[in-house]
Amino acid sequence: MGVPENLNQAVHVGKITKPHGIKGEVKILALSGNPEPFMAYSDVILVDKQLRMTKATVKRCRVNGRFAVAFLEGVTSRNQSEDLAGMQVWVDESYLPELEESEFYWRDAMGREVVTKDGQSIGKLINIFDAGGTDMMVVQTDLGEVLIPGQVEFIVDVSESGIVVDLPPGLLDINLQD
Repeated sequence: MGVPENLNQAVHVGKITKPHGIKGEVKILALSGNPEPFMAYSDVILVDKQLRMTKATVKRCRVNGRFAVAFLEGVTSRNQSEDLAGMQVWVDESYLPELEESEFYWRDAMGREVVTKDGQSIGKLINIFDAGGTDMMVVQTDLGEVLIPGQVEFIVDVSESGIVVDLPPGLLDINLQD
């Protein structure tokens, strides 16, 4: 698997937090909470705060608690690895596992219309974040942002045309109160 030329075919999977040891290894925090997939990445894209991209080859990787510890080609000292701290880690989307028929990636749902099972438009999905064990969907409405739990019991369907949700009575009202 190669490295894409731009981030349109890539997935943000982690962040380099700090050096590990004195030989150039870096600690990477996995955004998914699971560092295991990093063991399969041979090529990554590092993105700095100015959004400059650097291609890197992963020579070795291991799991250390909730982190991946990686040795990147050409990074051979602690000083070099310190320069990488804070960089985002992206991989080619081809690293993503195949999905079952009813599964989807949150990133593919961004920008889609969110409607109730009765067909009432709520708004557009603009963000998703982890709220401590539950993914929360941030939906932009005409009246502001609302938060909708991204749990299977609330999501009826996800398709190219949008996201259909079945919400408990009053959830939208609570979100839109001042």
